[in-house]
Amino acid sequence: MQSPKSNLYFLWMLIGVICIIHSSKAQNLIPNPSFENINPAVKKLKHEMRNFGVMAHWKSLTNTPDAHHPFVSEVKFDHRAPNFLNQFGPQEPRTGDGKIGLYVTSNNTKESIIVKLNSPLKAGKYYYFHMYVSLGEGLSNSCTSSIGSYFTARVPRITETSKYKLHIESSKMICSTKEWTKVCGVYKAKGTEKYVSLGYFSDSPKGKSVKGGPFGDAYYYIDDVELREMQDVQNLNVANVCNMALDFSDIEYLIGESEVYEEIKEALDSYLQYLKIFKVNSIKIIGHANDSEINFENEILSSARASFVQEYLIENGIDESLIEIEGVSNTQPKEGIDTFELGSNARVQIIIE
Repeated sequence: MQSPKSNLYFLWMLIGVICIIHSSKAQNLIPNPSFENINPAVKKLKHEMRNFGVMAHWKSLTNTPDAHHPFVSEVKFDHRAPNFLNQFGPQEPRTGDGKIGLYVTSNNTKESIIVKLNSPLKAGKYYYFHMYVSLGEGLSNSCTSSIGSYFTARVPRITETSKYKLHIESSKMICSTKEWTKVCGVYKAKGTEKYVSLGYFSDSPKGKSVKGGPFGDAYYYIDDVELREMQDVQNLNVANVCNMALDFSDIEYLIGESEVYEEIKEALDSYLQYLKIFKVNSIKIIGHANDSEINFENEILSSARASFVQEYLIENGIDESLIEIEGVSNTQPKEGIDTFELGSNARVQIIIE
């Protein structure tokens, strides 16, 4: 016969789960993907219109792309163009403090940037790519869909008459100056690629005027670039992959409402999809408990939560050898919480690397 304590154990195992997925930076093959890291040694440059040298890892590929970052204000320029960066538009970075800006035009002034990948791409493997783009409202008189990424084994030589076709290109015209638009796609690697370039590399971009007249200048901000190896491409639907969540919001299990369990299962299923599509090296599941719960049960309860999630992942095809579990009781409250309210720390944290 089960003891009342045993029944309480399993009941509480279903109380208050918050699942948080952290996309590890080690997964992303793009160095400095959000344009936050700078070259602190760059203290002096000749001209403010050539400020891209402050950006770590990334290099200018064609013409003069712009670094939009607080560090630029600390650089001493021999010649400073008044109000130079402000003329492109007031959009805030999508995340953090940094973003970059570049032109897509119908002539040879188009701009692009390049970075060496953290590791070369593997032959025959599929890679998920995205970057976020916003049209600069300042000097843009046109918008385009001809913006995206190009993968190469070495630094390409881009000229005003180049005919390079983007490997991943926006599926729609990016004309919004208020929102960030995801440019996304899947790329099958040849196995020689070590670099990715962002911008436009042909001589006739698809676009339209936003102010009347023919297509002319479109200035774009770019932020949050991502490239990940995929492992499951059966019945691949690129649109579904691009619409899949890569970041997951907290999910609360409401005390006393057993039907909410199905909502938690749905949330677990959403990152099961992630785990099956993308290559991962390890999964750490950390169970937490509330300070308001019975003290002697906290350690057991937090371990039970971690075990419950582990079991669910294994039952749904995740390799058990990738998973590590830990119960930390009520010792690690969520950031910003000083005292626990009921349910505030009843959660499972999942760290994927």
